[in-house]
Amino acid sequence: MSQRGLEALLRPKSIAVIGASMKPNRAGYLMMRNLLAGGFNGPVLPVTPAWKAVLGVLAWPDIASLPFTPDLAVLCTNASRNLALLEELGEKGCKTCIILSAPASQHEDLRACALRHNMRLLGPNSLGLLAPWQGLNASFSPVPIKRGKLAFISQSAAVSNTILDWAQQREMGFSYFIALGDSLDIDVDELLDYLARDSKTSAILLYLEQLSDARRFVSAARSASRNKPILVIKSGRSPAAQRLLNTTAGMDPAWDAAIQRAGLLRVQDTHELFSAVETLSHMRPL
Repeated sequence: MSQRGLEALLRPKSIAVIGASMKPNRAGYLMMRNLLAGGFNGPVLPVTPAWKAVLGVLAWPDIASLPFTPDLAVLCTNASRNLALLEELGEKGCKTCIILSAPASQHEDLRACALRHNMRLLGPNSLGLLAPWQGLNASFSPVPIKRGKLAFISQSAAVSNTILDWAQQREMGFSYFIALGDSLDIDVDELLDYLARDSKTSAILLYLEQLSDARRFVSAARSASRNKPILVIKSGRSPAAQRLLNTTAGMDPAWDAAIQRAGLLRVQDTHELFSAVETLSHMRPL
């Protein structure tokens, strides 16, 4: 399966924060703060016409004025500007972009724009991405997480925040912590392919709400599970998961069949999810 652009997302050499701000309640401030606090070892480029510098870093007034093309951009502006800014990033040659917020009415236009420019998108409506081995915290979460061997992929911002807080209290580490959001472009199957080959990842945990392509997911999961243990929890099975995400219960035997075919282990509720994180984070290679 295609892994086009994933290296620029998961191991970027430079990052632009579009809509960076010095106002503490703005997304552009939170993103800059977390990137700098995480210790990212590469240029962080704040883009804003409102400030000469953001948190001590020289700012650029617009995307066209950037001195070089960033590997990764994060859109922190009002969602109404998403499409125009994504077009500018594409013209600049940016490879990947995290879209923090976008209404469903924009999805098709955003996807078409990304395809025209050969860009990859994470999100929209994503908490963001953390990659502790790269010192990368391109997320809304201020929680510092340790380096570890467990990768976590989630389609739920609520669950992502809960796991981050819980893991910090227990000093657990991750190789990657990826919040997919609406999965407009990059989806779980591509990430499974990448993480199956990643030397920093020894186990993978998934929190899923839906699948855009079940067959593609099963194929990727089956291949990845030959090398690394993969646990999955799907929202809606248990009262605990339903309360956490305000979802509706439903019978899902097709999910169980697909997971069994792929060689994965399904955990039943959030209590088992926490236990799985603790077990996998302390697991040693055979």
